[in-house]
Amino acid sequence: MKKYFFLLFLASVIFACRNKQTKEVEVTIKTFMVDADTTVVDTVLLSEKDTAFVIKPKITDDPTLQEKKVFEINILFNDKKWPTLNFKQAIGADLFLVEDVDGDNKPELLLRPEWFSSCWASVNLFSMKDGAWKMVKNGSMYFCADEYPLSKRIEKNNDKYYLLTDSLTDDKFVINKKEIKF
Repeated sequence: MKKYFFLLFLASVIFACRNKQTKEVEVTIKTFMVDADTTVVDTVLLSEKDTAFVIKPKITDDPTLQEKKVFEINILFNDKKWPTLNFKQAIGADLFLVEDVDGDNKPELLLRPEWFSSCWASVNLFSMKDGAWKMVKNGSMYFCADEYPLSKRIEKNNDKYYLLTDSLTDDKFVINKKEIKF
């Protein structure tokens, strides 16, 4: 079995190095011990080939929960070339994989963290730089209709991405479409 993994690894390296310049970048992959009493793992399908695993705290009716000072999530990816993403002040995340917008042949990632309440949410754009996810932009959005996840709120038109947000005007929900500028 180990022989097959080695041969597969060797073939992958040879295939990846064909006619391309290479730059060695170290990617840190973390291992997490998950306690089922305190932690939940959400699986988020990013594309046909890409999956993210959001390791988040289990939210219960515990009255001391709000006294906890730090909440954080960790996001692991099925693509082992992608490093773990750690995000503080979140109890979950909605993710959207964006095509390569900065020309480095690596995708970018939009993350909308989940929190306890409020319809306002931040939207954060991450790009992979030097083997780690780096936040390159952030903004905010009004997000009260949970039946529309982030993936249904992103539109692409002529190589531009747009974010659809909802707002309440004269007791009616109004959809706003704003360009996401990278």
